Amino acid sequence: MMKKTRLSVVLPMVFAISMPVWSAEQEPVQPSMVARAESSTPASIKHDEKATVELANKLQAMTTVSANFSQSTMDKSGRPKVEKGSMQLKRPNQFRWNITSPFNQEIIAKGGKLWMLDPDFKQVVIKKQDNQSGPTAVQLLSGDASEFLTEYAVTRMNYGPEVVYTLRPRKASDLFEMLEIHFSRDGISAISIVDSLGGKRRIDFTRVNLNQPIDNKLFEPDLKKLEKAGFDIIDESGV
Repeated sequence: MMKKTRLSVVLPMVFAISMPVWSAEQEPVQPSMVARAESSTPASIKHDEKATVELANKLQAMTTVSANFSQSTMDKSGRPKVEKGSMQLKRPNQFRWNITSPFNQEIIAKGGKLWMLDPDFKQVVIKKQDNQSGPTAVQLLSGDASEFLTEYAVTRMNYGPEVVYTLRPRKASDLFEMLEIHFSRDGISAISIVDSLGGKRRIDFTRVNLNQPIDNKLFEPDLKKLEKAGFDIIDESGV
C-alpha cells in the first residue's frame, strides 16, 4: 500500500506546459520556421515574428543552466504560496528541480525516467518521463523553442535593462492565458504565468550560470543509498 504523499498536490502546480523535446543539435531559428503560423493568428492578437525568432534563438543557445529560484504562486482567491530552491538543466532532457523551502522535494529526469523524491515522506516515485511535460521553467529552457513558439503569438517590450517577451496562445488553451519570459542583461531572470483559471505564478531566478559544465551525477539518484536510508521506492515507469 502506498504511503501518503503530497506529490499529487505539488505536481499539478509544477507540471504546467507541454512542448516538444529538444533535439541534440539545432541550428539558429530562421524567420521561415515561425512564419508558417502567422496566418493562423487572430487579428485581435498581436504577433511579432522578429521577436519570436529572437526569443527562440536565445532559448536554444542555453545548453546548460543552473540557478536558484523563488516560485510565487497565487490562486484566484489571492492566497500566496512561495517555494524556493535550485535547478540544474542539461540538454537533452536532463534536469533537476530541487525545492528546499517550505518543504524538501526533488524532481529529476534523465534517460526517459522521472524520479520524484520526497525526503519528508521517505518516498521515491519513478515515472516514465513524458517528453511533452515538465516543470515550466525546465520546458522553456530545454524544449525545441522554434516548434513551441509556432503555437503562440509573441510580442516584446523593453523596460530599461529588462526585456520581456509575452506569449499568448493562438487558440483557446487550458494551460495558460499569458506567459512572460524576462531577460536582464542577456540572462534569463524570471518567468511569469497567468493560467486559464485566473491563478498567477512567477519564478524568479538568481545566481544564473549558463553553458557551464554540470556534473551528470546530479541527474542520477542513488536508489540503493536511498533504500538503505529507509525510502520506499515505487516504480511506475514501466521502463
